[in-house]
Amino acid sequence: MDDFYLEQKMLAAYFEMQWLDKLRDDGIDERLKSESKFVPDSFITSDYPQNIAEFIKRAAADGSIAPRTVLEVGAALGRNCYELAKNFSAIEAITVVEPSHRLLSNFKRILIDGKDCEFPYIKGLTERESFHFQTAAITQVCSHINFSLIEAPFVQGVVDGQFDLSICLNVLDQCDSPQAIVDALKAATALNGILVLSCSYQWQKKHLKNMDEAVDDINTYFGDGWLALAEDDHEYKIRMNERFSLMFLTHVVAYKKVAI
Repeated sequence: MDDFYLEQKMLAAYFEMQWLDKLRDDGIDERLKSESKFVPDSFITSDYPQNIAEFIKRAAADGSIAPRTVLEVGAALGRNCYELAKNFSAIEAITVVEPSHRLLSNFKRILIDGKDCEFPYIKGLTERESFHFQTAAITQVCSHINFSLIEAPFVQGVVDGQFDLSICLNVLDQCDSPQAIVDALKAATALNGILVLSCSYQWQKKHLKNMDEAVDDINTYFGDGWLALAEDDHEYKIRMNERFSLMFLTHVVAYKKVAI
């Protein structure tokens, strides 16, 4: 593989899942070609980022925090960061840790550069097509935020300092040691800050070094010093070819760090 995490053929799936609905809202009506019968946008798009943003808003309100600094681990193409920028005016800086060069380079094009960007999409089982769009409207929403982009797996010491809001969505079951990632996230969360964590519990030996880390409830990662704020389940889907998607039920929790 020419990327730490993501094959080229899967990049289109992430674009569709994270950004097609926003481009439609902005008036881009490019019809996606398909090798088989026409596929409607309702099958292709996902409202997961918007639902997660609302979840985080509620958790932040319950925790009486208006975050200024944010850490997101596994940010993919940046839709979660965009929704945070829309919903939290106090945010000044977001640090993104993403091991995939393919995802992170496109994150920069979409949220930071404000220029022309290619939108790849799935045409068939092995076929991809694309069109181009301008990112200026998206980058304008994020223009008040200072982004720091780190292309690396997330471990202790990858980031400096602590953050008011730490987020890690659907990463734990794709790594070799979820416990190590959670420990690093907890250390990176500031006192009185919030940690938002999600998992689909689709544990696989090809990822996990130790199957004993395959927990059945991510609440067990939190104990003394952490206050539970919110908990929910959200559907998460990603299209694999023109008429087939994978759907997961992700379990999301939010905790406030109340003691060290």
